[in-house]
Amino acid sequence: MTPWPRRSLEPRSATSGSESARLTGEATPPIGRLGLFLRRQDEHAYVHDLWPDIAARLRLLGLLGGLVCLLGSIVDWTQLHDSPPFFWLLAVRLAVLALGLYLWRVARPSAVARPAQLRTALILFELGAIVALRLVNLGYGEFSPYQGLTGLLIVASAYAFVPMLSPVNFWLLPLGTASLFIQAYGWHHASWRDLSALLVIALYVHILGWMTAAHNARSGRQLWLERQRLEKEMRERRTAEGNLRHLFEVCPVPLVLSQQDNGSVLRFNRAAQALLDPERRHTEPGSAYASNFYADARTRSAVTDALKTRGEAGPVDVRMLTSSGNHIHVMLAASSLRFDNKAAVLTSLVEITDRKQREQALTRMTQTDALTGLYNRRGFFERANALLQSARDQAPSLLLIDADHFKRVNDTHGHAVGDTVLVQLANRMNAALREGDVIGRIGGEEFAVFLPATSLENAYELADRIRLSVSRHALRIQGLRVPMTLSIGVTVLQPGESTLEAALGRADTAMYQAKQNGRNRVELAAASVL
Repeated sequence: MTPWPRRSLEPRSATSGSESARLTGEATPPIGRLGLFLRRQDEHAYVHDLWPDIAARLRLLGLLGGLVCLLGSIVDWTQLHDSPPFFWLLAVRLAVLALGLYLWRVARPSAVARPAQLRTALILFELGAIVALRLVNLGYGEFSPYQGLTGLLIVASAYAFVPMLSPVNFWLLPLGTASLFIQAYGWHHASWRDLSALLVIALYVHILGWMTAAHNARSGRQLWLERQRLEKEMRERRTAEGNLRHLFEVCPVPLVLSQQDNGSVLRFNRAAQALLDPERRHTEPGSAYASNFYADARTRSAVTDALKTRGEAGPVDVRMLTSSGNHIHVMLAASSLRFDNKAAVLTSLVEITDRKQREQALTRMTQTDALTGLYNRRGFFERANALLQSARDQAPSLLLIDADHFKRVNDTHGHAVGDTVLVQLANRMNAALREGDVIGRIGGEEFAVFLPATSLENAYELADRIRLSVSRHALRIQGLRVPMTLSIGVTVLQPGESTLEAALGRADTAMYQAKQNGRNRVELAAASVL
């Protein structure tokens, strides 16, 4: 059996444990004004799930930030190499590098995701960087607007690049700027003109940076929550589809899923495969078409039309063909649906071959003449009237046939020979008829023939051909030569006649007229004109 056609939407990653189950539940984890989750466990789950992205950025921050800080000692050498501050500034820069390497190590891709340890490493690195900047300003012993602008540029970059994992990350940046102003005013006695200009820029940087960082944090977490919701829906959908596939597969009722536009079979369940394709010739989707299994094109068209107009068809008894060419009877019900965003049809089949065979056997018993195998009187009228109701264009015709002097055969040769004569007469008449004509034995030696869509002229010619096939060749029965002739009355049904009674009366009158005119004749009913 081929894999079930499926819609695939693979999630980027999956959370684990109770945190994942809680986060993908009905309640949405609350997000604060800073764009961070209010509950620590939610924040841990967020960092844990997005570890590759967050850790990669912090690795870059720790490594490059530490190296840039260390490279600043080159400038220190050019300015302070002959003074003691150079050495303790070098120690400070090495400490920042160590904190950067620690952050780089915690954020390794191969490391186990530890959100709390990563958050602590980031805070330590930021604190170390702030302290280092203040000590550098102290070591140079002076303040310049250039130093302030450099510090604010670093702050702006941190707002835009550094992932905000804690409220501390937000407050450290204004704290660093505040320490700059305190140092510039209290230690270096910077002018109010320089400080006021720098304050304007600092306010702009922090307000815009704070809003940007909060927006980015909120957007990232909302996007993560939406992805979690989609992952949950996909898991539920895959579970539901798996359950439906299993139910479809093990359902004892044969089921067939096919495309509505071209009838291509997408899937048989086991029962349908065993019923329609026992030799497993069609195991691939699209290798079979639903139309191939209908034995009757008209029934197939009726089912297709019902699906298009009403969206469902049946239950209806249908004769079908298996892939090996065997005929079976099923009770069919079908419904239109959407599968994989395309119009499809789900068809259920219940095999009723045994029931149909019993019905047909019973019908044969009640509608068939036991001696000749033709329709009996009841069967003839049921079949002929059914054809009469469906007649649309040309009117049908009716023949009434009687075997001449049949009583003489019974009296001369016995009833056994008489029965054989009736059988041979039935065979000769049946052989002269066309496909679709209906013949029945409606009396002892009396036969009727219903000719659908047949003009009076053609009916007369067919009746005469039947008469000649009997009169020209005597019957051979048990070494006896038994000559026989037929008297036939012919009529055509008139407009408005919905049953055979009136036409049968006219044909009967014409048949007796043939007998009165010497037998072995074909006579037209009165008022009939060729």
